Amino acid sequence: MRRLSGLKRFLMLAAACGSLLIPADRTDASSASRSSPALSAFRTAWAATTAYSATITIFEQRGVRVQTVVFKYTFRKPSTVTVDVVGGPNNGVSLLWTGGNTVSAHRGSGPVSMFRKTLSLHDPQVTTIRGSSIDQLSFSAILAHAQNTPGPISQGRGLTINGIPTAEVTLIATNPAANAGYTREVIEISNTTHFPLQVLGYEGSTLVRRIDFVDVRLTH
Repeated sequence: MRRLSGLKRFLMLAAACGSLLIPADRTDASSASRSSPALSAFRTAWAATTAYSATITIFEQRGVRVQTVVFKYTFRKPSTVTVDVVGGPNNGVSLLWTGGNTVSAHRGSGPVSMFRKTLSLHDPQVTTIRGSSIDQLSFSAILAHAQNTPGPISQGRGLTINGIPTAEVTLIATNPAANAGYTREVIEISNTTHFPLQVLGYEGSTLVRRIDFVDVRLTH
């Protein structure tokens, strides 16, 4: 029972990816009108990609509560996601989502696996302190959210992240209450690969979510 309790604590962290994101592969042509040059390049790059992996660091805050976790993330179209925790609480736990309504969790592998458990995709044990689940973390989901969430989009010169220049795409939500409280969201998109290097979410002037992508490896 102690092991399962530890899993619960981890699962609230491991899916941290936020209402910045919506379920995988939901972009469509009708969303193109709410775009920008960087988002258009992102959309083209994503269409040519079949899978990718990345190391992701996520910071999230709700009130006085704070979460930080580091994990290896892999995605294969149309909607297979594997998350392996490599830093933070419950290091060594893995999650798997294959596009359905459940997510599986385990620690270890093969005969040394310590536990396996299947949970509803949006069970409280697999949502973060800001209410997000594993289905909401893919480049497709980031792109779709930016194009589909009501509110003005603008683009400017972004940060240089790990030596890579970016374009900064900013969304100001028309209805923050329907957007998990985010009043402003920022995507820093690489000028080289056209994929996100960083995603930020704000409540007013307060940064409450930061997602950093490093060691991104693409399969075409």
